Amino acid sequence: MQNRQIRRLILGLFLGYLAFNPEANAGVHNAFRFVAPGQFAVALEPELTLTDGAGIGANLKFTHGLNDLTNATAIIGTGGGSRRFRAGAQFTMDFFPDTDGQPGLGIATQGIYYRQENLGRSEFTLIPYIHKAFDVRGGEVEPFFALPYGVAFVSGHYNTISNVAVGAMFKSSEHIRYTLELGVAINNTDSYMSGGLTYYY
Repeated sequence: MQNRQIRRLILGLFLGYLAFNPEANAGVHNAFRFVAPGQFAVALEPELTLTDGAGIGANLKFTHGLNDLTNATAIIGTGGGSRRFRAGAQFTMDFFPDTDGQPGLGIATQGIYYRQENLGRSEFTLIPYIHKAFDVRGGEVEPFFALPYGVAFVSGHYNTISNVAVGAMFKSSEHIRYTLELGVAINNTDSYMSGGLTYYY
């Protein structure tokens, strides 16, 4: 079976599994992949939550390149179950670019609001990340590692939150990249799987 058929089969099984479950949150997805100044990227991120009642959600992300070191992203999405409408923003600072001699290092700051059944939940996180692109036959693969941590506010109370996110981005063409991601809960968060694609202009 060819690589393209295998990728389609895996993506089809993943999306099919998502279709039978109801809630999720926003993952790291494409935060580490920088957009050049004045250019933009649009990402669709379906996500499966693996804890506290598995469920799905989907996020749409629009990223704009501000300058050589910073990107700004708007996030909007929806989901079933308790975690429904969500909207937020992300600001990414790339301290060290991914070059031949070093991996890319940076940090994203994110604020996102989730509308739950009877209340709202606001999360503010820092997302330090590391990534490195490698040329492979027929394209490029870019593994990444991130450690999101921060604070969640619900009904006047707050909790510290943290998790580990690992995954990889795959270059399909000059403008399209696919992402697979696994998030492992550490403190007051959910474990999740996510995927999706990003169009870079």
